[in-house]
Amino acid sequence: MLPEHVANQLKEGKKVAAGEFKTCTILFSDVVTFTNICAACEPIQIVNMLNSMYSKFDRLTSVHGVYKVETIGDAYMVVGGVPVPIGSHAQRVANFALGMRISAKEVMNPVTGESIQIRVGIHTGPVLAGVVGDKMPRYCLFGDTVNTASRMESHGLPDKVHLSPTAYRALENQGFEIIERGEIQVKGKGKMTTYFLIQNLNASEDEIMGRPQTCSITKKLVLKKVKTAKRLRHKGHEVRRQPAAAPPERRSHDSEEWKPEGSPVSGQDAVEAADREQSSDETKTHPFVDDTLPSGVCALL
Repeated sequence: MLPEHVANQLKEGKKVAAGEFKTCTILFSDVVTFTNICAACEPIQIVNMLNSMYSKFDRLTSVHGVYKVETIGDAYMVVGGVPVPIGSHAQRVANFALGMRISAKEVMNPVTGESIQIRVGIHTGPVLAGVVGDKMPRYCLFGDTVNTASRMESHGLPDKVHLSPTAYRALENQGFEIIERGEIQVKGKGKMTTYFLIQNLNASEDEIMGRPQTCSITKKLVLKKVKTAKRLRHKGHEVRRQPAAAPPERRSHDSEEWKPEGSPVSGQDAVEAADREQSSDETKTHPFVDDTLPSGVCALL
C-alpha cells in the first residue's frame, strides 16, 4: 500500500526520500476478544468477518480523506495529515473513528451471532514517514507518536474511542463531545489523563457514514408533516368533509308522502297526475257535478 505520488515516483525509478511531518493524527483499532473468536471458528469465518469489516473501514477512508497505513491481523491503522499535510487531520481521523464504531455494529461475530466490538485509540504528534523495502515496498510511519497511538488503543475500552491528551487538545472546541476518562497508567508512558470521544455535535450519522443526504432530507420533511398534522388535530382544526346536502322534497298530490323534487316519474304516474289536474279544474268551473240543476238556476251548458 503506497500513496499515489510515492508509487508514481517508484515507477519512474526515482528514490523516495523520507519525510518529516511536524504534526499528524494516528489511529489504531482492533477487535475485542479476537483471539477467542479465532479459537472457536473456522478460518474461513474469520476471513469473512475481517473482509466485511475492512471493506467498511476502507470506504470510510475515502469519505474522510485519511490514509490507510496497514492492517495486521485484526489491527487497522490510519493517519491524517500524511502523506499530504492538512490542517484538519485530527477532525478527519475523529470522524473516521466515529464511523468505524457505527460500521462495526454491522459486522457479525461468528461465535455469538451478535455485532463485533472494537477498541479505537488516537494520538496526535510528529512522525517520520518513508518507503521501506525493495520487494513489496511499504510506506511506513516511525516515531513515538505511533507507539503512543497504539497504547491508546490497547488501554482503551470496548466500543470506545480513546484519546491521548494531545489528541484531545487538537479536537477541543471543534464541535466534538468529549469526556474525561481520568488518570490511567499507560505502559511505557507512566500516568496520563486520557479522554473518550463521544460524538460530533455538528454532523449527523449519515454525514459521518457518507450516506446520501436525500434520505435524511426526505425523512425530515415527513416528520415535519406529521408534526403539523398532530398540531392541527390538537387544536381542533382538522378539516372534515361535510356530507352533500339532500335535494328539496315536495308532497305528492294524492298522497301524504313527500317525494324529492326532481325524482324520476313513470309514464303511468304522469297520466294519472294529468287526469287529476284536469278533474280539479273542471270541479272548480262546474261545482255541480249532477246533470240536474237546482231550481232557480239557469246555465248555458
